[in-house]
Amino acid sequence: MRLLILILIVTLLLQAEEILVINSNAKIEKYKEAEAGFRKSINRAFKTLDIADMKSSEVKEYLNTENPDIAYAIGSKAYQYANMFIPNKKIFFSSIMNWKKLNMSGERFGISHDLHSEMQLMLIKLIFSDIKTIGIIYSKHTQDVMQEFKKNSKNLRIKILPKQVSKDSISDENFVDILSKTEAMIVLPDPILLSDDKIVKKIFKLSKEQKKPVFAYHKSFIKYGAALVTSVDNQTIGRQVATMINSSTYKDVSNKVLHPAGTKVIFNKKVVIEQGIKFDSYAASIITEVIE
Repeated sequence: MRLLILILIVTLLLQAEEILVINSNAKIEKYKEAEAGFRKSINRAFKTLDIADMKSSEVKEYLNTENPDIAYAIGSKAYQYANMFIPNKKIFFSSIMNWKKLNMSGERFGISHDLHSEMQLMLIKLIFSDIKTIGIIYSKHTQDVMQEFKKNSKNLRIKILPKQVSKDSISDENFVDILSKTEAMIVLPDPILLSDDKIVKKIFKLSKEQKKPVFAYHKSFIKYGAALVTSVDNQTIGRQVATMINSSTYKDVSNKVLHPAGTKVIFNKKVVIEQGIKFDSYAASIITEVIE
């Protein structure tokens, strides 16, 4: 009887916790999808706040007035405000590139926006089994990501050839040297690499000339000629956060930030065939979308 009463008390306390979803911009597709996934899976009442057009002072006033017990921050802007104005609350996050740069003091939990590097390499190997060397261009901002790729590539008998760039050197790079030594390239979400559209176009142009596939992390790279795009499923990310909050499982995990569970795989068959790149057709079962 006492156990039943205790369970009821704990359940009531959990249900009494106020949850606020803070969206950096609900009009942005990935943020909108993450919120939709959360909405479908959360089993407790919650409020939402779109801060896209709000001033810092307005966000501060709202958060101080609302004073939620739990905040789910979608996007880096939402996280920064939550961390600044309600630092003593439980804050969950998602849809943030390079989350390791965040201030993670206090009760902070979330879902990384990066697929596990080993998973990405496995998908590449399943579709392009002959590839043994892959080039990665990185900067100080993505050095840890590159190191993860390098570490996990050994298990799959893939050699990663890294090339470091900086803000000062990027405009003078021609990338011919790394392309001549590799069979493919991986594009990372690196702020220096992506700072100039001309640089991105140059990499894809050279890769096309040398008939070497480029693997990317977002479908927007299809227009440049990416052969394969592996990205997170944003709705699944939202559902993961909801599951963590619903079950309070975040309290029992040593790793406060989990990898996303869902994966989208876009195969640009048109580009691959045009460039004469060999691929394994039997791997079709793992592909989400095919560009003919």
